[in-house]
Amino acid sequence: MMNMRAMLESLPFLEDAQRGLVRYFGLSEFRPGQAPVINSVLSGRNTVVVMPTGAGKSLCYQLPALLLPGITLVVSPLIALMKDQVEQLTAKGIPATFINSSLSDLERAERLRKLRAREYKLLYVAPERFRSGSFLELISELGVELFAVDEAHCISQWGHDFRPDYALLGQVRKRLRPPRTVALTATATPEVRDDIVRVLLMKEPRVFAQGFDRPNLFLDVVNVNGDEERRQACAQLAAKGGSGIIYCSTRKAAEGMHSALVTRKVRAVLYHAGMEDDARRRAQEDFMSAKEAVAVATNAFGMGIDKSDIRFVAHANIPRAVEAYYQEIGRAGRDGNPATAVLLFNHADVYTQERLIEGSHPSESVLSDVWSALQGVEEFDRGVHALAGMVGASEFEVSAALKIFEREGKLERGGRGEGEYGLTLTDKAPTAQPHAAETQRLLRSLLETFPVGRQATTELPILARRTALSEEEVRHALGLLEKAGVVWVRKPFAGRSIRALERVPFRELSVDLSRVRTQERHNLLMLKRMTDYAYTPKCRRAFILNYFGQADAATVCGTCDRCAGSMMPKPSGSSSRTAPPASGVSGAPVRVYSELASTELRRWRKDLAKDLGVAPFIIFNDATLLGISAELPVDRESFLAVKGTGESRWERFGPKVVEICLMARAAGHEPQVSPVPPRVRKSKLRRP
Repeated sequence: MMNMRAMLESLPFLEDAQRGLVRYFGLSEFRPGQAPVINSVLSGRNTVVVMPTGAGKSLCYQLPALLLPGITLVVSPLIALMKDQVEQLTAKGIPATFINSSLSDLERAERLRKLRAREYKLLYVAPERFRSGSFLELISELGVELFAVDEAHCISQWGHDFRPDYALLGQVRKRLRPPRTVALTATATPEVRDDIVRVLLMKEPRVFAQGFDRPNLFLDVVNVNGDEERRQACAQLAAKGGSGIIYCSTRKAAEGMHSALVTRKVRAVLYHAGMEDDARRRAQEDFMSAKEAVAVATNAFGMGIDKSDIRFVAHANIPRAVEAYYQEIGRAGRDGNPATAVLLFNHADVYTQERLIEGSHPSESVLSDVWSALQGVEEFDRGVHALAGMVGASEFEVSAALKIFEREGKLERGGRGEGEYGLTLTDKAPTAQPHAAETQRLLRSLLETFPVGRQATTELPILARRTALSEEEVRHALGLLEKAGVVWVRKPFAGRSIRALERVPFRELSVDLSRVRTQERHNLLMLKRMTDYAYTPKCRRAFILNYFGQADAATVCGTCDRCAGSMMPKPSGSSSRTAPPASGVSGAPVRVYSELASTELRRWRKDLAKDLGVAPFIIFNDATLLGISAELPVDRESFLAVKGTGESRWERFGPKVVEICLMARAAGHEPQVSPVPPRVRKSKLRRP
């Protein structure tokens, strides 16, 4: 262990940093890895920091900001995250603020005034703020002592959360010319780190990538065979006690999981981006204040969450990247006590993610159809749903196409639509007796104003004036009346209008699609790496540490399911090898088979049948498919031993079948011996 004198000699700014740590943050010592980073920043070196969630990255720029003269400018991607950080700093008496789109014009003007008066030490902004020339000019005049880029992996197209506005920060840095820059992230592979350095135009920065190992975190992967087993596994985790987070891939999945846990008497809160702001805030507050609350959420939840006693993080569906996964499980066990990270794995989720990735990188034909539809109108104001219906594509694909055109500067979107509500009072209205006073007041006003059974139009401000209610109260009361069947409501268009900026055919439009295709391939590669983690036969901790370039990872950790066995009881019937439902034929044997091989074979059979224009059973019937999934043949002899195959099928389909079976074997699935049905002696019928 380096003694204090040697440490002070190697880290000359450490003594000042130590005093600042006590003075500003009330802490007596640095966490592992913080001191050399802070010393580097204070010495004026450009610095790249890759440090896992919960290791104290924020202090690596917050403390230098207070010890350096002038202003520290912090780029942060999420409004909620910068708000949380600023609240924590101001609670300590540290002059910090943020400027973002959540502020009114008056609030923004006041903060800019104080900024000019140099009343702040730290200013948090989103990268989009640099689109404002006047803001960039002001910051340039004031001078930036430290330029801190948080969540810096957003810079890289190879990262799991690329944001185009982050890619412009190199030019912003060139304009501001700060004496020092620090880029920080919790998850960056060596290739992403290189991208951060390149995009930010940093010359010979010091790179710190360490501290990824979380030995108190047990890494587990449990194979599940459907939603019911996922829910059962999550209920088992919650039953162990303590707080936890359950991540689901979609809002619908999160709502289903939340409902199932509440039914099982688990104290669970729901959190996703589709909820009202107040509901999300209440969910977060309930989770933070309760000792054993479980948050069921999409990945919108977690940024800025600093609850040290989270005992488990479960992923009900496979994440898209190892980076995202490790960042999310890093929210467990920050108090240093044992915690569990469980991935509930079903290979079908991989296919779902593949479809989502492909949908978010639409084909040229979808792009062409969307562009043609926008050419037909001056301004499209019917929403993405209507546009998707016109072109015969999914809303997901159309939204992705619009983002591509917007990024290429080919279209612009207007502000949020405002319009009239269409209201039709039903036959229930005259006799309805709602409980809430606000709802009663609104219904009386509607009955006085509008005839029953005929649609009328009005606006929220008008209803609010007539009833002396707030617009939010009117909106809530309308919802209750609609739910009770008292009124039919047609809401105004609430999206953003879309306008093409050029009037040319798609083939004459200069749009670079190579970037879209490259990003699609990369996202699929990242998903494959995450799938490799699920299937690795060796130590999971070594897999992750090697992935992030930490070369000193041990090959056996003792705290993952590969090294020490799973800590989770298997959900009933769950296994990577699955017994399918019994056949409808009485006495038919139940096969044990590889779910991975079965799923992959069915997918291949479906695609091939479509290409050939035949029914899938013509290629292989279900019984033969299960036989292959059980015996996993890898040569002609073992293939022909499966009932229902034959020489012609070996010639036509053998290579693909062997490829799938080899993949299943590589994932650790073992071939099963064909069950031999018992010989049944036919009884001789006696003649009467």
